Amino acid sequence: MLTGDSIPFSTIQATLREAIAEMDRHGLGVIVVVEPSGELAGIFTDGDLRRMIARGEPVFEQPLKAVMTPSPLHAMADTPAYDALNTMEHHQITVLPIIDQTRRVVGILHLHDILGKGAFKFNSAATDDRTH
Repeated sequence: MLTGDSIPFSTIQATLREAIAEMDRHGLGVIVVVEPSGELAGIFTDGDLRRMIARGEPVFEQPLKAVMTPSPLHAMADTPAYDALNTMEHHQITVLPIIDQTRRVVGILHLHDILGKGAFKFNSAATDDRTH
């Protein structure tokens, strides 16, 4: 789970241009949108951006609030990892904001965090003795 300065944040008042710059700076393809109080307000992903471009929408002229997904799926800070993974799998998402009891964002869980950022292999002949 990413926490602190590793979380790609933007406030609800930001422009889409500012949000994309922050998304790019973190390299995750997602930006968590928060209220000035830090409470979760929405999420915006690179997929949302691709769909806007495909529809021919004016990208940079949009306020982030107008194009984000409001009230996104999330998990509580004490949610077990397997429950978070089930939520991600069921809804076919790769990123899940983590909030505390006051709805403040305390982290972001990326599918790669659960699967080990490349350490997890489905088929690895080098480590499977049954292939010889």
